[in-house]
Amino acid sequence: MPKVSEEHREARRRQILDAAWVCFARNGFHRTSMPDVFAEAGLSAGAVYRYFPSKEALITAIAEVSTRQLIDILDAHLASTDLAPPEDLLPAIMEDLTTLAAGTTPAPMAVQVWSEMARDHKLAGAVADMLGDIHERMTELCRRYQATGAYDPDLDPGDTARVLIALLQGWIIQWNTLGLAAHQQVKAGLRELLTRQRVRGGG
Repeated sequence: MPKVSEEHREARRRQILDAAWVCFARNGFHRTSMPDVFAEAGLSAGAVYRYFPSKEALITAIAEVSTRQLIDILDAHLASTDLAPPEDLLPAIMEDLTTLAAGTTPAPMAVQVWSEMARDHKLAGAVADMLGDIHERMTELCRRYQATGAYDPDLDPGDTARVLIALLQGWIIQWNTLGLAAHQQVKAGLRELLTRQRVRGGG
């Protein structure tokens, strides 16, 4: 297939995903219909169904895009020659997520995706490997903190990574549901907690 045709296909797929993202962010997964997506994309039903045969396929694709955003952010931190202090890591990740948001909250689709995954095991399975990738990368960050002495060497890095991911998810939920004040409180509290822990540990 000619290269230009592949580029066209990818651009059209991106156009549909962008339209679905807008619709899902505005009305939620279950209150959005496929005609809503057609209208937002400015495309016919046939043009959309050629790429996504159902709303469920669109939701899965959106879930994959949303999850990939965090993987890419973690990869950037792992590739950096200057590892942020532990108390700055999650705030930095949150700032990175915020730059991807259309509004003022980070990962605006994440809360919907997590909720849908609890209901739809097929969707959860579709992004399972990517969720494993997130844990793998966070575990590696924990190992690097242990190597610098910032984390206790006796901690299990995989368990610690799971706690950090839970903190990140809770932070995203609070910012999206309770607003900026909650975000600022979590940010200040986390930094204070981890900074004091480092001081007590001599890190």
